[in-house]
Amino acid sequence: MVGYAMSVIDEAGRVVRGFFDQPVGPIEHMKARLKSPLGELLPLEARDQAFRHFQFMGAVSSRYALGCALSYSPLIKGAFLYLYDMSAREFILETRLSVRNDADRYDLSHDPDDGTSLFIAGDARIEMTADKAHGTKTLRATLADGVSIDLTFADAAPDFSPMRVCTQTGATGWTYAQKVAGVPAIGTISGPFGSLNLVEMGACAHHDYTSGFLRPETYWNWACFSARDEAGRLLGLNVSNGVNESGFTENCFWVDGRLVKTDLVLIQFDDEDLDKPWLIKSGDGAIDLTFTPVGGYHAVGDAGILASNFHQMFGHFDGVLQDSTLGRLPIKGLGGFAETQYLRW
Repeated sequence: MVGYAMSVIDEAGRVVRGFFDQPVGPIEHMKARLKSPLGELLPLEARDQAFRHFQFMGAVSSRYALGCALSYSPLIKGAFLYLYDMSAREFILETRLSVRNDADRYDLSHDPDDGTSLFIAGDARIEMTADKAHGTKTLRATLADGVSIDLTFADAAPDFSPMRVCTQTGATGWTYAQKVAGVPAIGTISGPFGSLNLVEMGACAHHDYTSGFLRPETYWNWACFSARDEAGRLLGLNVSNGVNESGFTENCFWVDGRLVKTDLVLIQFDDEDLDKPWLIKSGDGAIDLTFTPVGGYHAVGDAGILASNFHQMFGHFDGVLQDSTLGRLPIKGLGGFAETQYLRW
C-alpha cells in the first residue's frame, strides 16, 4: 500500500491549512472539530450537516467540451453530464440527475486519490474512480439512451503535480480543493450520435475534487483550460475567486505537468450578457487572458432552501501566460470553461 505524507485533519481534529505536495489520504470530516462562530464545540451530527462535496471531471478539445459533476450536501445528492459541440454550438447530450428514492445511490469516496464515487439514478450510472497505485483517474458513465463514456487520464508524480490546498472558509469552516488540468485524455464517448475517440480529437482532461465544511450559501467564479499549445506543450489553467482566498489560493497553471502558482485573479464579465468576452488577469501579471464563449450549461432555480444561479460557459482562451522558467507563453484558441455560480445548498 502506498502511504500518505500528511492528512488534512490531524489526530486532534484540527484542520491543516496550506498547500500539500503529496496525496493527503481520506478526508474524514467526522474527525474534524467543528465549533460555532462563538467558540462552542458542536455535536458530531453538526459535522454531517456542515459537510459538502463536489467533483467535476471531463475533457475538452478545440471542438468538444465534456463535463460531468457530482454534488453532495445534506439537502441534495445530484449530478449533471453533458457533451457540447463548440463548432456547431449545440449540445450533443445534456442531462441532470438526482437521487430520488431508495433504489438510487450516491456513494462518495472521501479520498481524492483512491477509491470510487458512485452515482446511480434510474438507468443512469456514473463512476469517478481514482487509482492511487497506478496514478490514474477514470470517468465511466452510462445513460438509458445508450450513451457510454469512458475517460482515463494520469495525474500523478513525477509527470504531473496536482494543485492541493486547504483554506479557511468563513468563521469555522474549511475547504480542501484538488485540481488537475493539462493532461492527455484517453477513451471514447459513444451513443446515438456515433463514437468519438478522445485521443484522435486531441482532448485533454480536467478534474476538480472539493470537500469540507463549505458555506451553505456561496458564490464563486472559475476558469479552466486543458490543451496542447501550438508548440506541443501540455498546458492547464485553474483559477477562481470566491472560494480559496483565505491565506492561500488555488490559482495556478501547468506547463507539461509542472505546477506554477499565481497571485489573486480577477475574473471580469458582463452579467447582463455572459456571451460577451470574459477577462481573466492575475495580480502578478502571470495570467492575462480573454475567454470567448460559444455556449453554456445553465442551471437556475429557487426551491426555498435550495437555490442555484449557475452558468458554465464553453469557449476558447487567448492571451499570455508568463512562466518564470520559459518566459512568455502565447495562448491561442485553447478550449476550456469559465463559470459564475451562486448556490444555496
